[in-house]
Amino acid sequence: MSYVIGKSFIFAAMIGIQDIVSLVSEHSLSLAKYSLFLNLLVYFLMNGSQIFETLVFVPRWAKGNVPNFQILNTEVKSANLKYFWILFHSIHEIIFLISLLFCYQIEGIGNSLVLLFVLHMAVRVWTVVYFAEKIIRFQSLANSASDYPLKISNEIRMWVFLNYFRVSIYIGISVLMIPLVIKILKIDG
Repeated sequence: MSYVIGKSFIFAAMIGIQDIVSLVSEHSLSLAKYSLFLNLLVYFLMNGSQIFETLVFVPRWAKGNVPNFQILNTEVKSANLKYFWILFHSIHEIIFLISLLFCYQIEGIGNSLVLLFVLHMAVRVWTVVYFAEKIIRFQSLANSASDYPLKISNEIRMWVFLNYFRVSIYIGISVLMIPLVIKILKIDG
């Protein structure tokens, strides 16, 4: 009995896969257009969040010689943005991969989008390796200490400076994506 159920499931899955493949192949240009446009929109939402965080939130905890880590203190009511950014970046990267999948074969768009994706992922790796590690460290200091050595203040200044650079790169990537979206929206099909 389980053999028959297993074969039936495989057969049903194969029919479903064939339907999906035919749907995708019939509407691949539309999917490419919508996914790239959605990618750009989500990128701009993410840019807006990064700009807000960089210009409003970061100066509140990083300013002066004595940083106000209590804003980052996760043991009390504070602004723990970790889950927001994890979710936001995960959704965006899935959309970016989908748009890359559908746009790769389109001349004049695919290679440029691959280049932007590689640059985006390089900055994402830098974000995870440097920025996330540092902010987690700063949060742990907020949860434990009240006096901070000068070395911490210097690390914060460097983090803030590099954060401006990082956010500028993300904005640049999204701006460079605009001509690709315009180009794909002009394609008939």
